[in-house]
Order: sequence, then structure tokens, then C-alpha cells
Amino acid sequence: GEIDQPSADGLKEAMFYEQHDGVMIKCTLEPRECIVNDWERGYCGARENRGGKYYSMVYAQPCTVYVEPIEREHFYHVHPGKQFFGIGTAGCNLGCKFCETWHISQARPEETKVQNLSPGDAVREAVAKDCRVLAFTYNDPVVCYEYTLETARLAKEAGLTTLCHTAGHIYTEPLKEILKYMDAVNVDLKGFTDEYYLDMCGIDMKQVLISLETIRQEKVMLEITNLVVTDHNDSRQDIANMTAWIKQNLGSDVPLHFSRFFPNYQLTDVLATPLETLDMAYDIARSNGLDFVYVGNVPGHERESTYCPKCKAKLIHRNGEEVNILELGENGHCIKCGQAIPGIWN
Repeated sequence: GEIDQPSADGLKEAMFYEQHDGVMIKCTLEPRECIVNDWERGYCGARENRGGKYYSMVYAQPCTVYVEPIEREHFYHVHPGKQFFGIGTAGCNLGCKFCETWHISQARPEETKVQNLSPGDAVREAVAKDCRVLAFTYNDPVVCYEYTLETARLAKEAGLTTLCHTAGHIYTEPLKEILKYMDAVNVDLKGFTDEYYLDMCGIDMKQVLISLETIRQEKVMLEITNLVVTDHNDSRQDIANMTAWIKQNLGSDVPLHFSRFFPNYQLTDVLATPLETLDMAYDIARSNGLDFVYVGNVPGHERESTYCPKCKAKLIHRNGEEVNILELGENGHCIKCGQAIPGIWN
């Protein structure tokens, strides 16, 4: 049920911060490195300094808990057609002008309706709802780091598949710690210039690219989503640079989702992404050597489906939330030609 925010004695001490000038603390979880005074919170609104100790205000306090099809999170190479148990809290360490979940990501915990859901209860509820997949999403899991870490650890012990959808704006040490308990990560690569990141999201791009490389190095399944925003990050040059970088630094087999933008939050005056723009992005990515490129937020588009990069057979047919596995073998190979397809399939 719904409860009021817990008092200090019910709060979880945050990880990754250091004491700084007496009662001040510095957050070392991500590059913003907020310097926070007593009784103040960091930029994310989800961590508070109380007497020189930093506390998570969202531990075991999700404001969104849903069961949804996995495809909705742009995981196309993880248990296609299955449902996931999704958890999100208030707060975010970005301020994207196009945010779809701004009513929770740009809110403080006390401005949302929360439910008390411990890590153990979250895992039990997922199992009770017959979900073998647990996902940390809706806001950025970086913000509820301690909750995500502990819940994912227990989920792995219970044999669940764990996912998170993040912007990747997190330092490498905390990222590596959480990746120990993650089967797959989808990173929102918002654009491919520092100007776009600063103007649209309020952060620098550099650490996001480092996070992408780290996820790959740690051998965790990676998918990438790029929301294509009309007249902002949709130039041929930006998409060519981004897809060439992905090929060179992450490899040809990382699934990339070009997602259609719809007017939202602070960008209600920007037009929805034209389908031609998405097709152009798809063509550039394929010509730059990426094997698995998708067009998202366009139900029924032929590029929602998964094709074998070698023999072009249609492996998985998608039409919105309707998913049919066609030529994909149980261990993740093309039945027609034997080509191995990266993913978590069984």
C-alpha cells in the first residue's frame, strides 16, 4: 500500500559518496559530482545529506511497478514475446527536454505515490506474476542505485533474467558493480554531439560512451536506443558518426533501435519524426556495417522484425506487441543457415 516517505532511520545509506568539508558531502556515483550540504539533495532529488551521511530517498520506494511485454523496453534480443516485471522510482540524473516519463523522472519522491516494495518482495512479486524477467526502468536506475543493486542480486539468486534501461551517465566503478548482476542493458544514446547532450539533456556525452564500452567489455548483452528528434539530432552526419563509432568501438552485432519521437514534455512544438528520417537512419546504420538495426515506435514497420544478417531470413516477426518466432533456433541461431544471433534466447 501507499505510505509516507520514511524518516532517516528507515532510509538506506547511499553508496559512492565522500565526506567533503565537515558536513558537506560529494557524490561520486556519476560525473555531476554534486556537492551537497546538510539537509540538501543532489540534482537527482533522490539522495539527501543528513548530518554528513548521504541517504537514498527511494530505496524500496518505487512509484511505478508494471508487468509489460519486453519489446516495449526495446529489448529485441532478450526473451522475445515474454513479459517483464518493471520497477521505477522518482528522480533522474538527466533533464531531457523530451522525456516520456517526466512526471516521475523529474519529480521528487514525495511528489509521487510510492509503494513499499523491498528487494525481496519485488523478486517474490515478479515470480508470483509468472515473470522470469525483472527490469529496472521508467526512470534511470542510476538514481535508485542501491535498490537496483540489491534487487538485481536477489533476482539473480532466484534465477531471473535482469535488465536495466539507462542513459549510462554513471562512473565506471559503480557501473561494473551493478553489471555483475545484469544480464542485459539497453542504453539510451541520446545523440552524438556534446552540444546536443548539453542542450537537450543537461549532461556531457563522454561518460555515456565510456559506459557503452564498459558494458561490452564486461560481456553483458547490450542494446542501444536512439530517439530521433526532428531537426535536433537527425542529421545524416550525426547518424553516420554515431553508427560508425558503434561499429568501431562496440562491434557490428549490437542491436540499435532508432525510436520515433512524439511531441512531449518541453518539446511539444517539435514535429513527430517523419518515417523517411527513420528509414534514412536505418540505411546509414546498415551501410556502416551494423547487423541488427530496428525502427521503433512505429507498430507494423517491417524493420521491427529481426532478420538473419547472413541469409536475410526473417527470424522474429514483430507487429507492435505481436511477436512470432519464425526461423530462430532455441539456442539462438538461424535455422536456415546456422548463423549465430547474439542474445538471451532460452
